[in-house]
Amino acid sequence: MNKIFEKNLTIFLLAIIGYFLFSISGSLKESAKYDSDLRACAKMKAFLNDKELSTLFKQEAALTTKVEVKFVGEYCKKLTQQNLF
Repeated sequence: MNKIFEKNLTIFLLAIIGYFLFSISGSLKESAKYDSDLRACAKMKAFLNDKELSTLFKQEAALTTKVEVKFVGEYCKKLTQQNLF
């Protein structure tokens, strides 16, 4: 009887650990995407005064963020507003 309890307890604890590891990995993926999008927006804004580079970095930001080129500016505004506390 004691061995059955130990086996079930081990499986239960492994399931809990697996759930938390899965949850943490999802959170890390989401955080990495946010940081990548924020970095692409910062590059785009850094070269806003140079017309040629601005267009190039706008297209690069659109590829990184997976947002259409004409909406990247608005997306970056909302993204940076979220970052403020």
